[in-house]
Amino acid sequence: MAPLIVLAALHVALSATPATRVDVEVFTVGLTAADSEVPRFTRQQGELTRKQNPDTRTRELAAKAAGEVVLIHSTSWRWEPDGTIVLTYVAWAKDGTIASGATALPRLAPLGPTDPLHPRPAQIRELDPLAHGLRHLAFLLRQSADGKVAAALGPRSAAMLKKLEPEVAGKLESAPAEGAGGP
Repeated sequence: MAPLIVLAALHVALSATPATRVDVEVFTVGLTAADSEVPRFTRQQGELTRKQNPDTRTRELAAKAAGEVVLIHSTSWRWEPDGTIVLTYVAWAKDGTIASGATALPRLAPLGPTDPLHPRPAQIRELDPLAHGLRHLAFLLRQSADGKVAAALGPRSAAMLKKLEPEVAGKLESAPAEGAGGP
């Protein structure tokens, strides 16, 4: 009977442990109706309920910032010191539909080094996930053989993103190629 009591106690203990909070962070980005190459953005963050699809929650949050969203892409996740897991998305607004109070995108910080054993930077600034997401969109735009990413973005937005230095999600420094001193 002792194993059964231990198992029951473990079940009660795990049931009483609070669940990890998961938030969805959405950077909604777009160009205004004016002929401008400077994108504007808003940032919304909201808790993800237990049975809610993160993509659905992202669309809800992005709808608050744009009249129409043409592309949504999951770009990263991070752990916060309070234990919250944050799922980050970039939502691209159809040209001219970004909220009027959206902030002009500042110059993006340069790419930082990546440590393969410690991928989380010591400090994550508020716009770091956005910069990473935009560089990843620039990568996807260049790699989209069927042109669907460019078509979704539209010509003005695609031209603006092509100017960014592309970055692969989870990029690590490459290892030497076989035959180049490697195994």
